Amino acid sequence: MPRSEYSKRICPHWSIKSRQEAKNTRQKPLNGDKMKIDHFDVLLSNDSDKPYIGGETVQGQIEISVCKKVQIARLSVKLFGQVQTGWRNKNSDVLYESNEQILNECVDLTRVIADHCDENCYLTEGLHNICFQVPLPLDVVSSIEKENHGWVRYTCTATLEIPEDGASELIAERVFSVVSMLNLDAPYMRQPTSSKEESEVIGCCCRRKIGIISAQMTVDDMGLLPGETVKITLTVENNVKKKNMKKHRDIAHECVLISLCQQLDFISQNRYELHLFDRKSLTIAVESHGTCKATPGSGPETKCIDFTIPRGLQPTSTKANGLITISYFFKLDMDTFDVIVPVIIGSIKTPGPV
Repeated sequence: MPRSEYSKRICPHWSIKSRQEAKNTRQKPLNGDKMKIDHFDVLLSNDSDKPYIGGETVQGQIEISVCKKVQIARLSVKLFGQVQTGWRNKNSDVLYESNEQILNECVDLTRVIADHCDENCYLTEGLHNICFQVPLPLDVVSSIEKENHGWVRYTCTATLEIPEDGASELIAERVFSVVSMLNLDAPYMRQPTSSKEESEVIGCCCRRKIGIISAQMTVDDMGLLPGETVKITLTVENNVKKKNMKKHRDIAHECVLISLCQQLDFISQNRYELHLFDRKSLTIAVESHGTCKATPGSGPETKCIDFTIPRGLQPTSTKANGLITISYFFKLDMDTFDVIVPVIIGSIKTPGPV
């Protein structure tokens, strides 16, 4: 019978998160008392909240509880990844939507489950655990979810084909998360990165320049790992004379703000006119620190700040033309201007110098 004629029965226990929970639900019938398999689930060895890194192997097992022996035709497990972007442009009221398959790795486990069957390919009564492992490619894209913008999702799907009763399938599915592989051991990623900006201060009455405020921000390493602490050096100079500061209190804020920002860039295709594309950008301050202002007229002031990178950040995208790209930068908010220092967030970094 052609595969397209198979009916599909989705296992209601696919969301079980532990073996103990699986034991508690094995007695629940899958589809009435006539079903010969009362439990079918796929379990992953990784913690539910811990993402896989590109290049790692996804390991797990398929649990099958058989209450009456049943003939089976095929068992397989598939890792599937997809990226989707989409929104309605508010100005033109045009719908944009793009989809891209980024992972499709399938492993046939029929020979493995055959060891649990008799000579006629009947799966015997009892509980069967079928182990599997599927390697992830090195260039996988990080999981992400942003409402009204787009997402990257991964699923592990186990499928058991049963030729009895007109042929059917049992399907168990589990969602897992991935972070891309980005090694930060390249020499340039271990070098400091810096940027400097300045702004003229204009007098209110004379409309002449009365001074300059300048700021330089230096980050010790360009390549940063989530969870590590990096030293940031600020050199700020405010050479506006103190007598003029009374007239220009707006440039003498009590503090300046340093933020690590994540920028997400989305691209999507017009649903009907395929040559048209739309773009969206989303910038999020994932962590911010404040520090005191520079004293007017006192010359350059240097401050050192220990900035801890938040855990759980997706690495910087290595592909510039994807539907979703991720980049990072530090921003020093000086009110009248900003200092921007791009950095790279990675997933692996050897401790110490390289």
